[in-house]
Parts: sequence; C-alpha cells; structure tokens
Amino acid sequence: WPQTTILWSENHASMEHSHPRHIIRNFLPLDLCKELEFIHRSNCTVGYRPHVFSTTLSHLIATNCAHLIMPFIPLRENLKEKVEEVFGCEYELFVEFTGLISWTKGASIGWHSDDNRPYLRQRDFTL
Repeated sequence: WPQTTILWSENHASMEHSHPRHIIRNFLPLDLCKELEFIHRSNCTVGYRPHVFSTTLSHLIATNCAHLIMPFIPLRENLKEKVEEVFGCEYELFVEFTGLISWTKGASIGWHSDDNRPYLRQRDFTL
C-alpha cells in the first residue's frame, strides 16, 4: 500500500496542458490505510486490465459485504472537502467514483487522459 499520500490533477483541457499536481502527505491515518488494504486484498476482483485489481462500493454491496463500505464514506467526503478547499470551489464538486484500484507486477498503464468521452470533458478535476 502506498504511503498516505493523495495525488490529484486538474483536467488538462481546462489547464491548457500544464498538468499541475497537488500532493497531500499524511492525509490518511495509518490504521485506516491498513483497514482499506485488508478490505481490498480480501474483496478485490480482477480489474479492467491484466494484473489490475479493483474494489468498488457496488462490488462490496453485491457480494454481501456492504458493511465494508463504511470506512470509505467519511474518507471520500473529507477528500472532496480538501480538494474544494485547495481549489476554492466549496460545495461545487461531486464524487463520481469511489473504489480502490491496485496494479501488480506486470501491470501497465501509459499516459492517458480521463476525458476521452464528451461527458468526461466536463470535469475540472481528476483525483
């Protein structure tokens, strides 16, 4: 599990390809990291690419593990508030997806943009 570091970037379309990054160190307490790691390791499913695994809230609910979504709820709200604070857009953001994705040895994902569809181009931030 990576150290408790959160990285996000502003959408390149709105930033004229400058790709700024913002890093928050020690955002997550270590015990929460360990809890999320346990949830992910014990409930992940094969992801969308080889050697990629994912744990989504809908997957946890569908597999009768809905109680395991509880650590995610305050975390995603706290993270959303932090992003709003940094960018001065309080009460403007919407959480589109919540989950854990891990890449294991042999996985690869090249540089890509998360705005490859018209509805995704509306994003100002990707986290």
